[in-house]
Amino acid sequence: LMIGGPHRGGTTVLWESLREHPDISDFGTTFESGRDLSEGIFMQDVYPSFGIGAEMLERDWTKRLGGLGTFALVDQKLVNLKESDERVSEENQARLLNQFGYYWNLTKPVLLEKSPTNAVISRFLEALINLNVDSSESVVKFVFITRHPLANALSHRAWKLCENIPIAVLVSNWVKVNEFIQTDAKALQYSKSMKMEDFQKDPDRYVKEIHEWVGLDPERAKRTNKILQDTNKKYRFNYCMMLKSDNAARKEHEAIVKNLGEQIKELGYDIEEWNCLKNEKGI
Repeated sequence: LMIGGPHRGGTTVLWESLREHPDISDFGTTFESGRDLSEGIFMQDVYPSFGIGAEMLERDWTKRLGGLGTFALVDQKLVNLKESDERVSEENQARLLNQFGYYWNLTKPVLLEKSPTNAVISRFLEALINLNVDSSESVVKFVFITRHPLANALSHRAWKLCENIPIAVLVSNWVKVNEFIQTDAKALQYSKSMKMEDFQKDPDRYVKEIHEWVGLDPERAKRTNKILQDTNKKYRFNYCMMLKSDNAARKEHEAIVKNLGEQIKELGYDIEEWNCLKNEKGI
C-alpha cells in the first residue's frame, strides 16, 4: 500500500493513522528508520528523488532543479514516470524490494510505504512492482491525499527552505501534482483519493475504509494518533491578512485566479473561497 500526494498535504497524518494496524508493516518512525519522515524515496536508488531533501545544498529555489514546492514543475518526462520508463526492469524490481524489504516486517500481510512523490510516479511503481507477478491482479494499491492549494502553499512557506517561493509558484506545483494524480489514476488498477479536510473531519471512517480495502479486519486497529481538525484555519486567516494589507498579494491572488482558477475547480477546490475581501463585500 503506497501513499502519495503533495508535500504538506496530509500524507504523514494518513500514514500515522494507517500504520497502527497490527497487520501492517511500514518503515517505522524517523528515529527507527534513520530517514526523514521514514519516506521510501530516501531509502532507495532506483528512481530519482526530484531534488527532495537536497534543498540545503542550494537554498535559492530559482537555481535548483526540483525540490520542495517546485518538483512537479520540471520537464514532465523527468518527473511523471510511467510504465514505459526504461528503469522498469527485473533488476530494479529486485533492488527496490530488497531496499524496502530491509525495513519491512515481511511476515505482515500489508506492507506500507509513504512518499509524497508517489503521486507523480504511481504508474511506474505499479509496473515495476508487478513485474512477473503470477496474477492479473496488481499487488500494489495507492492512496492519494491532498488539501486546499492555498493552505498547501502557505504551509510550504512555513518551512524556512520554502519561505521565499512565491505563492503562485507553489500553487502551480500543487496543480501539477494533482493533475498527475487524476490522470494517472485512470491507468492504475487500484487507487483511492481523498481530501485532507474530509479526512480530518472523520478519520476513523477513512481508516476503516482503507483497512477493509486492503483486506484487513478494521476492528483490530486502534488508532491513537491525534488528528487536529481544520488545520487550514490559521493559513486562511493569515492569507486574509495578506490580502487586506498587501497590494502585491492581491495582485498575485488575481493572477492565480486568472491563470489557474478553472484548473483548481476541476481538481475539487475553489481559490476564491479564500478571498476574504470579495466575500466580506458579498460580491
